[in-house]
Amino acid sequence: MIRYDLIGLTYTRACPLTCRHCITESSPHIKGKMQMEQVSEYLKVIPSFAPGVCFTGGEPMLYYQDILELVRQARDFGLKSSLVTGAGWVRGESSTRSRINTLAAAGLGHICISWDQYHEEFSSRERPLRLARLAIEAGLGVAVRVVAITEAQKEEYHAMFDGLPVYLQSQAPVKLGRATSLRPQHFVRTEEPPLGVCAVVLTPVIEPDGAVYACCGPAYYCGTFSPLKLGNTNDEPLEDILGRAVQDPILEIIFTAGPHGLYQLLRDHPVGRERFKARPEYSGICELCLDITNDTELVNIVRERLADSKAQRLRVASKLWMENKLLPEIRKSQRRQKQIEQEA
Repeated sequence: MIRYDLIGLTYTRACPLTCRHCITESSPHIKGKMQMEQVSEYLKVIPSFAPGVCFTGGEPMLYYQDILELVRQARDFGLKSSLVTGAGWVRGESSTRSRINTLAAAGLGHICISWDQYHEEFSSRERPLRLARLAIEAGLGVAVRVVAITEAQKEEYHAMFDGLPVYLQSQAPVKLGRATSLRPQHFVRTEEPPLGVCAVVLTPVIEPDGAVYACCGPAYYCGTFSPLKLGNTNDEPLEDILGRAVQDPILEIIFTAGPHGLYQLLRDHPVGRERFKARPEYSGICELCLDITNDTELVNIVRERLADSKAQRLRVASKLWMENKLLPEIRKSQRRQKQIEQEA
């Protein structure tokens, strides 16, 4: 069984930026947001499943007053709160400092700034730099999440924030959403079904329409009966949805062995081996995950396989590897982030 690190709340898909790589296809043209009363009910449930909540989007800071109140509520429920932002709302020094200091006083503990070459096409780099500096001054932990293809790009982003105690996270572009229009050179491609575990199934996200997905972004492109679509809060209580999902062995395999673990289970099954058709090339593990989980017959075969002894051994081995290899690395990264916050 897995346990969530945090629960994401996509407060809005609206965003002042229209980045070419955006999985959620957020833009200034999208309207609507979550209802405050609805989120307040979610916040009552989340502490039973996760220690933290993350407000994301789109750009949640378009609704600053709402987020401020919800951060206070999260604190009252004993939740750690964080915020993902593209910094497109950042303007002058005084106004930005005022908002960040107020959020910090309300209980916000961490801010993640999405920034890279795609964001910079729509907004100058002075904005994320100002936001990072002021957030650090306010005592917040700061991560910068970049989409980078080459090591040279990663080094450029490191240099951009040089001297600031930020934690830089990097990943390759995912060919979904608006990113499907990017040219091939924007992606890292492999010819075989890709290896790699997926930790984002520990961070399910709730959408404004009540839909609950196993991850933020790629799962939006899952089918109606995909295991990545956990449920909808308009149809059943959130606690039932989250409680059922943490028991799902498919999500456990994705977390501990990656989508390639599902591929292995299919490869050892005569019908699964025949039905699954690998792509000529992949740009990442998300494509492999969606190809399998969007096929109801393949999902049924995986569930059948997970019941046999060989698959049980895979689950145990994957879980042991996760506990003894990957989780220590995750905890090491978390300790480093905590050290950065203390140094700030």
